[in-house]
Amino acid sequence: MTSTIITDTNNRRWKTRLAIAAVLVVMTSIAVLPFFVIGEDQKIGCCGGAMPVTHDSWMHFNQMNAFWSSLSAGIVYPRWDENTHGYGAPTTSFYPPGVYYLTSTVYFFARDWLKAWAGFYWLTMLASAAAISAYARQSLSRGASMMTAAVYVFAPYHLLNQYQRGAISEFTSFVWIPLCLLFAEKLFAERLIHRRGAENAKAAQRGNSSWISFAGLAASFGAFLWTHPPTAYQFLLVCGSCLAVSAIRAKKWRGASWCVIALMFGSMLAAAYFYPAIVEQRLVNGDDVQRVWPYHASYVFDYSQTVYDRVNNPFFIRLDRIWAFNLIAVIVGSTVALRFKERRNRVWLWIAVGLLASFLMTKFSAPLGRWIPKIEIGVYSWRMLTLTSFAMAMLTGAIADCGLRIADWRRLAAALILVGTLAMSGYYVAWPMWRAQSFEPNLQHYNYATLPRESPRDNPPMEPVQLAAGKGSIIIERWTPEFRRLRVSLNDADQLQFRTRNFAGWTATVDGQSVPISEGAVKNILVDLPAGEHRIILEYRSTPIRRFGNWATILSIALLLSIIIFKGRNS
Repeated sequence: MTSTIITDTNNRRWKTRLAIAAVLVVMTSIAVLPFFVIGEDQKIGCCGGAMPVTHDSWMHFNQMNAFWSSLSAGIVYPRWDENTHGYGAPTTSFYPPGVYYLTSTVYFFARDWLKAWAGFYWLTMLASAAAISAYARQSLSRGASMMTAAVYVFAPYHLLNQYQRGAISEFTSFVWIPLCLLFAEKLFAERLIHRRGAENAKAAQRGNSSWISFAGLAASFGAFLWTHPPTAYQFLLVCGSCLAVSAIRAKKWRGASWCVIALMFGSMLAAAYFYPAIVEQRLVNGDDVQRVWPYHASYVFDYSQTVYDRVNNPFFIRLDRIWAFNLIAVIVGSTVALRFKERRNRVWLWIAVGLLASFLMTKFSAPLGRWIPKIEIGVYSWRMLTLTSFAMAMLTGAIADCGLRIADWRRLAAALILVGTLAMSGYYVAWPMWRAQSFEPNLQHYNYATLPRESPRDNPPMEPVQLAAGKGSIIIERWTPEFRRLRVSLNDADQLQFRTRNFAGWTATVDGQSVPISEGAVKNILVDLPAGEHRIILEYRSTPIRRFGNWATILSIALLLSIIIFKGRNS
């Protein structure tokens, strides 16, 4: 009898999980898939059926292709994009490469870039829905968690990143925010306990569970850095500050300390990308972004600045209205949730995150923002709409979690926020893209900030490699984005000219001996050769900081897997 009851319980549990998964899949499909049929080729006209072009789609399309080409050549971490600007650039040494691993994986199976794009958005949206559902389920009922996921999936700024901005890296931020908070809050609530022997089995089990939470926070934050460091930094500023205040009030010093250690461990997981990007940033035009799009001019409803046209540009008008809608939803959710004592301890964090992020997006925060180190890394203050979207979703779930009475006015408030979310996303996000120009590749679109410093914007066309005076012949034996091997036969001394930017890491060898590299007028690589037969290798190698980052990531991943395997087995 007992075994039958256990079996029935397990069956009901699996049916419930499958039902939840089905609901999340349906939500994701409704939110994501229409994007791929609402655009059209305006030269032909009528009536949709294609993916529209977005702000960043050209850049990402080019970088996705370049990343896949390098992976296909056997490069585990592609750092050099040989097609950028014609002469190449260390694009993914500085632009987070995490999303391109996912797009390349989908492309490996789909063998079509539009399908790869659809697969990326669908999988990422589904992951964000599952992440916030798991986080909400820690304190809310199953139904309220589904309400939370619905608001989060259809949040206007969430879909704006897909439908209008095409910001695939920032799109992933919606996955990592709830996961980071999920594991961070578990670390605050638990104590890392290590027991030798079995004198206290329950304590040991709690300790193992805490180690899993530690590993989860490190892995989530590491993935955050691999995919979008600007939002990761804003997450630390807002959510980190709120959690720090909570830890101080509750005097949870040990949990707070282990959270900090987990975040540091997460940065080590991303070290292969993150550390070299910081150290070598002075070698590229990284400051171009801050110069062209200054952070302190990006505040919402700021009509005094002269950089952005907030009066005639419909995109910025939409941002302002989305900010206002999110803030109203947070205020309504806060007002309703705080009327009930049993909810207060659960919602204070979400309220603080929503209000603080909303404040930091206004010009009134400028005096404070100018004291925050490297706040400009976020580029736009309105990127914090990611955080207010999270707070709005969680507070909506909190006020929906009010018992079984369908007519309860708290559920009505939650339903109004959900309806408002759908209306805002439909009218301000999806509708403006209906019958917009369909996507077509534009190979000239690139990220100037990732070009080597002092690279000219205009470059003359040339062959991939050529002889300056033409005093011989060139045979290309192997050519990949980061490795070139050639045989050159010269009747007289000549100069080998590569259509490749010179940058830290490029090394040249002639007949097995290292030779100096000089630069041409457009910072391209030049190698002087004497007369005769020569074997030349041009290779993009790791610098000391890149080697350090590579090994730090490898060792950190090994440690992470050890924690998961050995602690997870006993938890």
